[in-house]
Amino acid sequence: MHTLKDLLNIAIQAEVNAQELYARGQEIAGDTETKNFLNRLYKEEIQHEKMLYNIRETGLYDVDVEIKDESLFATTLGAHGGENVNYEESWDIRKILDVALKREFTARKRYESAAESVENTELKELFRNLAKEEENHHRTVDKQYRLLTGLMGDEI
Repeated sequence: MHTLKDLLNIAIQAEVNAQELYARGQEIAGDTETKNFLNRLYKEEIQHEKMLYNIRETGLYDVDVEIKDESLFATTLGAHGGENVNYEESWDIRKILDVALKREFTARKRYESAAESVENTELKELFRNLAKEEENHHRTVDKQYRLLTGLMGDEI
């Protein structure tokens, strides 16, 4: 049996992992625009971590409530979900952004599923908002990736 607290723990760790990914990207980015872009995402992931931590720790919500959808945990812990990123020295900014794309997509799915799995209306809305933020991250990371790889066309 998994609980809301289990889900929050996984989501918090995923946000910390995203922060590490964006910090690493800032270290190797070759231009100021990309560094600033990754720094903005890094700061937003810190805010997500704090929000999730507060949900878990304030006592306003019953974090021991069972999450019945076990597939949510399989998705969350699967590829590019909550696991740590094992960086390789050969990674360039394109690889960082490629991994970020996959992680942002998974984060969005995690929060959409979480919204459907909880009964509390306020938590539902909070998870839906987090899903929207992660969707926006995915879209902006995709645009930055396409700019760096020369795949951006008429969208500029």
